[in-house]
Amino acid sequence: MASPIRGVKRIDLIAAVALFAAGAVFIALGVYERYGPELPTAARFVPLTLVCLGVAVRRARPGWCLALGVTGFGIELVTGLALVTVFVFTDNLYAFARYGPRRGVPVLLGVSAVLILAFGVWAAFEGNSAGSILSVMSIAAIVLMSTPLTGVIVRQAHERASLEAERAEQTARLADVRNREAVLRERTVMARELHDTVANYLSAIALQSTGLQARKDLGPEAVRESVAAIRQSSVEGLAELRRIIGILRTGDADEELASYRLDQIPELVERMRRVGLKVDYEVDGAARELPREVETAAFRVTQESLTNALKYGSDAVVAVAYAPDRLALTVENAVEAAEAPVGGGGAGLVGMTERVRLLGGTVQAGPDGDRWRVRAEIPTGGNGDQGPAR
Repeated sequence: MASPIRGVKRIDLIAAVALFAAGAVFIALGVYERYGPELPTAARFVPLTLVCLGVAVRRARPGWCLALGVTGFGIELVTGLALVTVFVFTDNLYAFARYGPRRGVPVLLGVSAVLILAFGVWAAFEGNSAGSILSVMSIAAIVLMSTPLTGVIVRQAHERASLEAERAEQTARLADVRNREAVLRERTVMARELHDTVANYLSAIALQSTGLQARKDLGPEAVRESVAAIRQSSVEGLAELRRIIGILRTGDADEELASYRLDQIPELVERMRRVGLKVDYEVDGAARELPREVETAAFRVTQESLTNALKYGSDAVVAVAYAPDRLALTVENAVEAAEAPVGGGGAGLVGMTERVRLLGGTVQAGPDGDRWRVRAEIPTGGNGDQGPAR
């Protein structure tokens, strides 16, 4: 069994000593009721000592506190009541209701109610008047019932405050987690957009520059055309980069970070042809208006696939198929055995897969014979109404 003095609070110990000192003064002055057997004055300190010991362990051992208080108060009832002892005993009752086990509080209140009735019956048997009986029961209620009820009220208020504090802390933690998730999502989107936008233009610039370095037999006209293509890719890439940075700086929530349409794919194909990639473009089915995020994802898949074809292949085929409930996009390219002059980190395939999966679609990428094949299927929300081609 744990020691009753283990965990005793200093403030409770100080309070117990102070109450004992004050009570000792009252007892020494004879301020107590004398009835029952005649006892020496020193015996009057026993119940005071017990209830004060209860104060010392009130928070460390609430059960011991109540036991010591009941013992001391019981002795007082037999030998003669001292007001200071009764006063300290009320703190014993309060402490048990405030800090004791929850299941013991109803028992304490029930016993207190029984004792109040018992005092009333005792007063009636003594032949007291109705007013005197009520006075006795009222005093008993103040001592035995009001203090534990106060402890219950304070306990409930403290528990509610603790619960509210815990809820506030959990809300703050949840808000922090959500903020971090939002920042992470923004960083992921920015990284994906910057990669998709810049990598395409820089890859074209790098490949054209490599071609100029490798070819020593190019005439002045061919060199001018290559330099013009490099400059065009640089200007377009810089403009796109400035647009994205401008959106990030203004923080305009109404403007998309990147929004593209399917009718821009022919422009992308033409740009790839200018930098030396042979590209065929096919459309199956009647073109129609699709959700903006579907068209953006399809454009990005095409852009990344053609960028990889430019790095690792010599020709490519882009096929767009409109189905009633989905859009199918296929990009195939021949794979050259030689190592690509511009390396990649694999972030592009991850990025376009994320885009499509966020829309509930699928992406399959891998070798198909001697060619590399990327196929993406994106749900379009079941919009089977065919609109005019754009």
